[in-house]
Amino acid sequence: MTQEIQTTSEVLDYYGRQSTYSTAGVLAPLYDDLPDDVPTLCRVVQNAILHMYWIGEQTYGVTHDQLKAAGRKLCVEFSCESAEERLRNVLDLDDRPLIEPRDSMHRSVGCCRDFALMLVSILRHKGVPARVRTGVAPYLIPDGDRADDHYVTEYWDAEAWWMADAQVDDLQRKAMRIDFDTSRFSLDRFLTGWQLVEALRRGQIAPNNVGFPPINVGLTYGRSKLFADFVGVTGHEMPVHAWWGIGEPKSIEPGDETLIDRMIETLRGIDANDPAALTDAIELASTHPRLRMPDGYKTPTYTSPIC
Repeated sequence: MTQEIQTTSEVLDYYGRQSTYSTAGVLAPLYDDLPDDVPTLCRVVQNAILHMYWIGEQTYGVTHDQLKAAGRKLCVEFSCESAEERLRNVLDLDDRPLIEPRDSMHRSVGCCRDFALMLVSILRHKGVPARVRTGVAPYLIPDGDRADDHYVTEYWDAEAWWMADAQVDDLQRKAMRIDFDTSRFSLDRFLTGWQLVEALRRGQIAPNNVGFPPINVGLTYGRSKLFADFVGVTGHEMPVHAWWGIGEPKSIEPGDETLIDRMIETLRGIDANDPAALTDAIELASTHPRLRMPDGYKTPTYTSPIC
């Protein structure tokens, strides 16, 4: 039976503890000498990870082919599941302290989820409540009505939740014309999974403006984001290429709409620090057959032509 969370303090304690994915394990001492301020920690994460789809001669001065020629297995790096696994890859490439600068050739290849997860891992190590959130970020596409798939960190500071986008460095900020502090911004700049589904249902977002055409778009995509956000805030900050049950884009079963409504309500409550909502969500994630990770589930290795 799920332990009942009864107070706001217990909610924050829950998000101050490492999960199976966020733990650095035996490598946790790597965090001990890092500074406490979030902007600097974002730069530490950026110094460790290189985004797979931002790699290029004109961006970070290195190409996929150059990395592969150096013996790098990019899809294997991308597939790192936990912060500990990511840190091992980072150290294999450059075993100096995390605070020291690394060139692009010696950063671990990942994606937005990995930037968010590492920042969460560091903050939790320092006793700061933090969690990975996923949904869509309109600020990543400066022109048009689309909102890009994304993962960010949400952390507790000054009696409120704030978001930090550890992926966005100065180069990306300039390229996407982002004009706000991406280490501390309000929640209304990002649509989490439940907010995305609500916006799609109300017609506030055109279905073809989110997702991955031609199939995984609109409410189909929104459901997968709702699933990833839900399992993420209940302790399974899974890789972007992992899903099961209601999270699979083509998987539809009777009762899904009722379950989706319940997931939305519990996430809404979690956003308000409601202890009962978090208790319900943890119980639901661990017991419902459409949400519980299947026995023996193994995340597949990520595949992409550029690997």
